Amino acid sequence: MTKNFYSLPQAIYELEGVRPILLNANNSILHKKLSQSMLDMEKIIVSHSIVYVISGTVKIVTQDYQETIVSEKEMLFMPKNSYIISDYVQKGSPMEVYLFFFDHTISTRFFSLYPQQHSQVKIEPLKLKTTNNILHYINSLASMQYKYINDQSMLEIKLLEFLALVQEQNSTFIQVLKNSEIQDSSLDIKTYMSKYYDKELSIEEWASLVGKSLSTFNRHFKKHYNISPKQWLLQENMQLAFTMLKNGKNTSECAQEFGYSNVSNFIKAYKSIHDNTPKQHQLQTSD
Repeated sequence: MTKNFYSLPQAIYELEGVRPILLNANNSILHKKLSQSMLDMEKIIVSHSIVYVISGTVKIVTQDYQETIVSEKEMLFMPKNSYIISDYVQKGSPMEVYLFFFDHTISTRFFSLYPQQHSQVKIEPLKLKTTNNILHYINSLASMQYKYINDQSMLEIKLLEFLALVQEQNSTFIQVLKNSEIQDSSLDIKTYMSKYYDKELSIEEWASLVGKSLSTFNRHFKKHYNISPKQWLLQENMQLAFTMLKNGKNTSECAQEFGYSNVSNFIKAYKSIHDNTPKQHQLQTSD
């Protein structure tokens, strides 16, 4: 499986140096401070994201090799479903950023507050202008101490306030956001999952990526493909495990590769798909 791969925002919540200001599922406002650079980190972004750099530099490289560098007091919007490789580079002082994540629900609420005619624009990371109002908002976050960091209502208010400030001087922003949401609604789920099934995403994260609730996602997938997404992912992973075993990996290595702490559980999962244990398959292919 992919080394140094992160699904954002969930994977970042437990990282050292990350302070949640407000957080609820895939919506959050986070402060991140690193004492050392983090390089070549593969990420898939489950929720839309905006990064504001206080100090240091963030370099983003997209799947089509488009590179964007974000320096101090600059912001970058990254639509959800973005697959990127990022570098967080400190320059003398610790690397420090604020991260804002917001999902389909927040986006829909934002569109209702700022109704605009849809226009076709390219869906890609977008550099954003920083205004004095945005700077005042960012500075206010440093002293904010909420009673409950998982207060969903307060989080929605603060995210919508931030998005409104961003929209003031970034008219293209809402169009990129809208186009991203429209693309997600017409996304071929199975094709998309086939592309990234080896990234160890949870079913909840897959649902978020395509802009659906967990129950709707499960129901939609099973209706269209006659199999649950969980079972389909198991099939794909065990087929990959078969190839790895054929190429010389042993059972323990494969179990670890697919996140099984117990080898017996991996063998059971493998047999449920292939009808044979990994060892039986290796013996057959060696004959």
